[in-house]
Order: sequence, then C-alpha cells, then structure tokens
Amino acid sequence: MKNTFEGIGGRDGSHCGLTDWYGEHEAALAKALTGKKDFDTGWYSSKKEIASARITRCKGKVIVAVSVSDDFDSVGRGEREVTSPVTLDSICEAIDKAWEDAKDDQNANQGYRGYSLRDKEGNWIDTYLVSIDGADVPSGDNYHHRGWESDAREVEPGEGLGTVCGTKRIPKKTVAAFERFADSCKGGELKIGNWTMKSWDEDDCLWAAA
Repeated sequence: MKNTFEGIGGRDGSHCGLTDWYGEHEAALAKALTGKKDFDTGWYSSKKEIASARITRCKGKVIVAVSVSDDFDSVGRGEREVTSPVTLDSICEAIDKAWEDAKDDQNANQGYRGYSLRDKEGNWIDTYLVSIDGADVPSGDNYHHRGWESDAREVEPGEGLGTVCGTKRIPKKTVAAFERFADSCKGGELKIGNWTMKSWDEDDCLWAAA
C-alpha cells in the first residue's frame, strides 16, 4: 500500500489541528483520492496539538484514526469510517469525530484529575492533582506529586494562612475547602472570595460557596 505522505519531509502533516494540512500534504491526499488504488498516509502529527492522525483506503473503504496524549502520557484512540462521497471535507468531518472519540477514550484512561487555581484577575496560582489510579506519582515528566504542585515550604505562612504557590497567602480554611472540592467533586468549578478553582475537563459540576 502506497504511503501518500512519504517523501514530503517532516513528521508534522498539519498545522493547528489535524485537518489543517500543509499544502504538499493536502495536494498529495487529494491526488490519492482521485485514483482508485489503496493508500495510507501513515501517522502524521499536528504542530500545535499532542495528537496525530492516519488516513487509509483499503478495498474502497476509507478509515481515519486519531491518537491523542497529554503531559501525563494518558493516551486515547478513535476511529471512523468516512461516509460517501469521500472528499477532503468528509475526511475532515470524520477526523473531527474520531478526535472526539479519542478524547473520550483518553478521559476514560486518565489516572488523574487536574484543577487550576486562579485569582480574581484570572492569573494562575497553583495546580492541584487528584489521583484516580491510586499512584502517588503522576505519569509523565511535568508533575512530580499529587495535591498542590507548589512546595508549601517555600514561604512560611502567617497565622491562620495556608501557602499555595509560594508567594500567595490564602486562609487555611479556604485552602482546605478547595482541597475537599477537588478530592470529592468530579470536575466543575468552585469560587471562594477572590479565588476560583476549576477542573481541566470543565465538567458541569458547580459548587457554590459563601
């Protein structure tokens, strides 16, 4: 089976997403579609996303597959058959659907739930990780432990204050409320005073706090 993208150079086949193909790649794919022979693009990646896709035609059937990952090495796969008539537009539509399937698969495979804590201006303060798989150390190279990612020992907090992200002083009871929210709620958002904690998956679970 002919590799449609072979010889073009570079592993990236698209720019922002998985269907924003570079000119040479789009031309090669369009040419392959006009013929009747089977073809295979091989896995090509996106320059801006941690995702890759593959487009194949075998015995007249065109299949797209999408693979995604993240900073925690949580992977997901999705696959869709392209409906007739097979065009660049219908391939794009199938890739978008396969990408959503891959994200759903990735969510099911995740061993963590991540939350961001921000101030009233929207500035990032800290990250909080909850273990789903029971591991003490998250997978990947960017995070090293569960709970708050900052080191609470960096700054000695004042009386009644907890330390989050070193230089930010937040009341201990507020910090404890955020921890209970993250540990107990499957996603969502919690706002207390000038601070807001929000899950990375943005589930529709909203806690209200005075």
